[in-house]
Amino acid sequence: MHFLRFIFIILFCIPFTLVQSEKLPKYEDTDIVRWYKEAQHQEKIQSGLLNVMSYNTWGLPIELKGHDHFRRFKSMADSLLLTNSDIIALQETFHPVLRDHLMKMLSKDYYTFSDYRCNRSILPYVEMDCYGGLMTLSSLPVTSEIFYPYPVNETSSIIEKTGGKGFLITQISHGRKCINIINTHLYAGDYPKAENIRMEQIKYMHKVIQHIPDFYRNETILLGDFNVHHPDVECSVVYDYIVSDMGFDDSKKSINDNDFTCDHKTNKYVAASEKRTKLDYVFLKSDLNDGKIDILNQFRAMDNKKLPMSDHFGWQVQIRLL
Repeated sequence: MHFLRFIFIILFCIPFTLVQSEKLPKYEDTDIVRWYKEAQHQEKIQSGLLNVMSYNTWGLPIELKGHDHFRRFKSMADSLLLTNSDIIALQETFHPVLRDHLMKMLSKDYYTFSDYRCNRSILPYVEMDCYGGLMTLSSLPVTSEIFYPYPVNETSSIIEKTGGKGFLITQISHGRKCINIINTHLYAGDYPKAENIRMEQIKYMHKVIQHIPDFYRNETILLGDFNVHHPDVECSVVYDYIVSDMGFDDSKKSINDNDFTCDHKTNKYVAASEKRTKLDYVFLKSDLNDGKIDILNQFRAMDNKKLPMSDHFGWQVQIRLL
């Protein structure tokens, strides 16, 4: 009876505590809120469940006609929160207004490590980010993060050179172990030269990872906008390299029309001339003898067809770590 009374008091007090906390300094929580968050954290670890999502935000540094920056940027954080993702890997967060909005709105729910508000000037009054458009957010504590820019290919387009793409390796604390999160955005373009540059980029990533001591002692999630077609759409040597040479498993080995993340039939921001395809992936890898990653569910996310948030849809996967 005493225990039930205690639980009732806690549940009754939580809403008032949350309301009160809005008046406190930005990162300050009351004891009851901290206790509640820690309980959620421990429950998440015990279950082994993780919702992981990759999403290209289309946050270009210059707004062109029809891009609807103001509407999309203003609604982006709320839309991301509705996915209930534990790990969110974002690409193309080039625009400082978008990054500032995301950091302000999501900082109470997600940990970040790097200073994603960092800007670099590319033209007078035009700024971009310092991490190749990448942001990784986690509901679990982040212990480390390093950004590796891809080597510059002299034949790359000016737009791609300006983007400064690379990959972001983030380590997430999950109980007594860590999870490696690799967030990336590869070279864009549906032509042979672009595929060759993507192959150079993914081989560079592979080389870097191989020189990180004991990297694969942790379960590893590789996700992002790879700009390569799924085998069910068209063959890609980059996709094959990730699966065969790097040893990753695609979470979705067979797709249908509902799995296209670039789809002019359901997304008004995609040109009718663009091929319907899947460009956004979650790849999984566990080399531990006692480790395994189970896929429980996966689907196209952020796919509001009337008011899309980007020219891409996201890809969300629910996994269980065993």
